[in-house]
Amino acid sequence: MNTRPATPPHCAVLVVGGGPVGLTMALLLHRFGVPFAVLEKGTTTTDHPKARGCDIRTMELFRQWGIADKVVARGLPPGSDVFAVVDTIAGHEYGRTVPEPNAGHSPAWRCLVSQDAVEEELFAALAGSPFGQVHYQREFLSYEASDQGVVAQVRNLRSGELERWSCDYLVGADGAGSTVRRQAGIEMRGPATLAVMANEYWTADLSGIARIASTAAYRIRPKAPGESVWTVLNTNGRDRWLSAGFVGQERDERTPERTDAEVVDLARRQTGLPNLEVKVINRSTWRLSRQVAASFRADRVFLIGDAAHRFPPNGGFGMNSGIADAHNLAWKLRMVLSGVAGESLLATYDQERKPIAESNADFSLGNQRRFLMTDEALRSGNRDQIEFWIRDTENHLHSSGQSLGFSYEEGAIVPDGTVRQPLHPRYYLPTDRPGARFPHFWLDLARAKSSLDWFDMEFVLVAGPQAQGWMEAAKQVSERTGVTIRVQQLDSPHEREGCALGLRGAVLVRPDGHVAWRTAWLASDPVTTLGDVLQQLLCLEEITA
Repeated sequence: MNTRPATPPHCAVLVVGGGPVGLTMALLLHRFGVPFAVLEKGTTTTDHPKARGCDIRTMELFRQWGIADKVVARGLPPGSDVFAVVDTIAGHEYGRTVPEPNAGHSPAWRCLVSQDAVEEELFAALAGSPFGQVHYQREFLSYEASDQGVVAQVRNLRSGELERWSCDYLVGADGAGSTVRRQAGIEMRGPATLAVMANEYWTADLSGIARIASTAAYRIRPKAPGESVWTVLNTNGRDRWLSAGFVGQERDERTPERTDAEVVDLARRQTGLPNLEVKVINRSTWRLSRQVAASFRADRVFLIGDAAHRFPPNGGFGMNSGIADAHNLAWKLRMVLSGVAGESLLATYDQERKPIAESNADFSLGNQRRFLMTDEALRSGNRDQIEFWIRDTENHLHSSGQSLGFSYEEGAIVPDGTVRQPLHPRYYLPTDRPGARFPHFWLDLARAKSSLDWFDMEFVLVAGPQAQGWMEAAKQVSERTGVTIRVQQLDSPHEREGCALGLRGAVLVRPDGHVAWRTAWLASDPVTTLGDVLQQLLCLEEITA
């Protein structure tokens, strides 16, 4: 095998892994104008549904990046976040959950869409980027880090050659079995295998079944003692279905693996249609885990997505958490690389995202245990028991609080001394408290422009209706430091939407839309106060020009 002797190609950020999280990081770096490269050992985007569903926060970001409508067009219709418990898909239904009501806390709404479609839209958004590209059939092998940067050794799977790639920072988005994580010596904490599961992906036209397009999943009651409870997931509302079921505690206990004919028979039994025309697309086996990395960073190397955390899929927080990881890290990399922020800003990525990963892991594990209780009810055949767990499953599916209400308690924030309110996974309580996502409210009667549209590339000072002093301070601090601070003034205090900054106060919001600092009054020296805040946030010893 040959090793290419030429000078390694260099980029600011090298991303290992071209799944939805790696592609999200690439798209963010593209938007920030940061040179990047993505290395993906596969030949193209995935052809398997894998994760299925973008939560509200993810769809807010997709809206900002201009791909929300395309993603929505490839997903199930609104109101399809429903589980039905049945004997068979075409047969008797014991009951179903109700869709989560939209309380109006976002300009977007969750979309039940498969990972393959999400990856394709993210990849399409990167087409023609002048700042980098995705390199398929590149297998990351190892890296060496120094004070000057990182050099990765990579195998070109087309030619068999070994290549060297140079970067300032390396981001591991290479999944649950992350080679980057292993090379960095970072351990995962928590159970690696709670169960072994199988996915059988097949196609069949079920469009003639009532409510089929608006049902996210079917839980199939087992017909024989000891038989697994299978879940059939709806991937496009028409003809593509994913059967997921337990096949072992520590390993795949099937001997041998199902043949295509057996998958066809399984699909016919699950649907209750013995003559259904079924074609097998592909399959996968995976381990259900609850793990979070001991650290999300090792010097110039960062972990995002499944490389940093592995959740049970119940609730759909794996891909969504990874997208939020990338959104948190990208703006910090951009500011450090541009010299606007100190290197210590990058330490806040681990501080902020690791507790959120633990929270999402616990929520997902609770949902997985809820599934086990539902399985027990289905095997019992007791109608009251089944109905109880159908109703309780709404605590799994209705998760606005978990997806919108997460807040950073330490990191690139300046606490204001207020006490954090407990997170309720089902219900979101908007707030402008430091660490929280700034609240959404519409800026026009047409409901086309949201307050969230203010936050994208730079810091933004949101000022109260009578907070001219803070607005002038933001202008002066921006001029003195060279750090862009855009200003938006509220037309009213927006207390009903969760804003507590009042008439003469202000909040400083980060590029990722999370509040960094808040005050409800005008300081005696607002320019010095705001300058000190910015210096603390950007981890600079001195911020004067």
